[in-house]
Amino acid sequence: MINMKTIFVLFSVLLLAYSCERDHGNRDFEDDPSIQNISGTWVVRSYEDYTFNNPVIRKSDVDSWNGMDVILSFTSDSFYGRNTTNDVTGNFTISGRTIHVTSYGGSKVGQPQWGNMFSDIVYDLESFKMNRDQLRFFYNENKNSVTLVPN
Repeated sequence: MINMKTIFVLFSVLLLAYSCERDHGNRDFEDDPSIQNISGTWVVRSYEDYTFNNPVIRKSDVDSWNGMDVILSFTSDSFYGRNTTNDVTGNFTISGRTIHVTSYGGSKVGQPQWGNMFSDIVYDLESFKMNRDQLRFFYNENKNSVTLVPN
């Protein structure tokens, strides 16, 4: 017979597993269509590849120089922020859940691999999904994505 202590331990383990998955990005998170814009400040958490073996790259997996982040603040048609070691700005258009970055500027001076990863794909962003916990941009014909979380 299962006692209360066993139920509590099982519940705690499940809750911990769920919170860790949310923090690192659940590949199949639910899009919330009631959220109509991407406004806010977001930090890049991971890059997903939906092809062979479905690898996920996190900041700790590549050169990020002591954890420097890619942090972007979005308004209705522009963004600004910090790409690890450099300030960046850009403009975009949105139609439904499609996005097109029309300009992106900033230096790559001293930028570690984590920063280069975003700079290399920013013009390739095609669509997005989002909910209150995550913003996911898709690129490469939806074979890849970059996941951001609120900052």
